[in-house]
Amino acid sequence: MRKNILFFLVALSLLVLSQALAQASFYARPLGLQTNRMKGEDVYSVQSYLLNAGYPEVGELDRIYGPRTWQAVINFQEMQGIKGDEKGIVGPNTWVAMFHSGSIKAPIFSRALQLQNPRLSGVQVRSLQQRLLELGYREVGEADGFFGPKTQAAVSAFQKRLANVSGLKVRTDGVVDGVTWANLFSDFAPGKK
Repeated sequence: MRKNILFFLVALSLLVLSQALAQASFYARPLGLQTNRMKGEDVYSVQSYLLNAGYPEVGELDRIYGPRTWQAVINFQEMQGIKGDEKGIVGPNTWVAMFHSGSIKAPIFSRALQLQNPRLSGVQVRSLQQRLLELGYREVGEADGFFGPKTQAAVSAFQKRLANVSGLKVRTDGVVDGVTWANLFSDFAPGKK
């Protein structure tokens, strides 16, 4: 009898998790507690993830970012040690922590990445380039850690593909903002055709 109950609970958890992943949305905006409650598929994705990850305080999967979702997000951020997003806000760093299981570790998003003089360089740029290569955006060239014209072109190609696949109104100028970062490092990032 215990084996049957355990099997049922495991099967139910896998079913709910697969539904959450199948219905996961793209990152379009920071999610947080507001007077006019935020609603949508992105909220549902976060709620589903939190419930499956062991945060039952999220409550009902109602697609509304209310106080219970807010508290569950805070608990998740504290347990995971997430930095870079405000407490209770699902920003790019919290989104990536929830929806990224890729081989390229995503550093904390802390600033926009763009072509400028002198060129931006460092771990964030190299991770960005590695992720673009992983997704098939070969125009980036090599992952040298310098944000040059090739990186800008690859980011722009990714942004255009993201806009096409997701229906989101995202920038397509090759500047990496929080929306681009979160979608690039999520498990739902669109690869190059």
